[in-house]
Amino acid sequence: MIGGAFGGIVHAWLPNLTATPGAYATIGIGAFLAASTHAPMTAIFLLVEMTGNYMIIVPVMLTAIVGTVTANKFYSDSIDTVDFTREGINIHEGREVAILRSIRVGKAISEDVDFISETANINNLLDLFAIANDSLYFPVVDHEGKMVGVVSMQDVKTILHDEAKRCCHLVGAICSRDVITLTPDHNLFDAMQLFDVKGIEEIPVVETMEEQWVVGKLKRRDVISVYNHEVLKRGISEKAEDIRLLCSSS
Repeated sequence: MIGGAFGGIVHAWLPNLTATPGAYATIGIGAFLAASTHAPMTAIFLLVEMTGNYMIIVPVMLTAIVGTVTANKFYSDSIDTVDFTREGINIHEGREVAILRSIRVGKAISEDVDFISETANINNLLDLFAIANDSLYFPVVDHEGKMVGVVSMQDVKTILHDEAKRCCHLVGAICSRDVITLTPDHNLFDAMQLFDVKGIEEIPVVETMEEQWVVGKLKRRDVISVYNHEVLKRGISEKAEDIRLLCSSS
């Protein structure tokens, strides 16, 4: 509309030197298409194909490039990618990151997690370690059941061989209070960043950051397993869609 209006004004002033308003409107369509899709070449080829007029290539190229650059300055997403960004999926970072961002932690956590009270003594903790399968640490909870820290075998190594201290020392006195946690609403990309930066293999998962009720535990190997399963599922879905399109076209 703006292109057509501008073309009508300049054509009324300089009818012998300017094109018709329709030509300006066509160029305006190209600029709008390039800006909204962030794909200037698509706009150029599409307009030339639609009009069959190769004389508009130069003005379409100029307006498409200017439109794309201007749109990128104001907003990095195109009309095709804005919905993904609103859902927290950044497809500009690559397929792997996009997949990890699309999966919530709640889908990969293990709910079979043991925890121990902060008022338990070290002997109780050692008994828990003895019956645990492969736990590297245990969440420590207060009298309300909320997590206040984590305790590992590393925390008890200094008093491991002292029977008197093991009976007297409470878990709450030796546990680590500065704990990294996740919630089920976090995504797996955030989790993998914590795994890599902190060099850990497990992260406790709590209900919310404010209400730290332990709901499970996230392990690095579970994240990789869920990611591989999602990649396989999407690959199968894409193949099925290709087959469906092929069958429908034939």
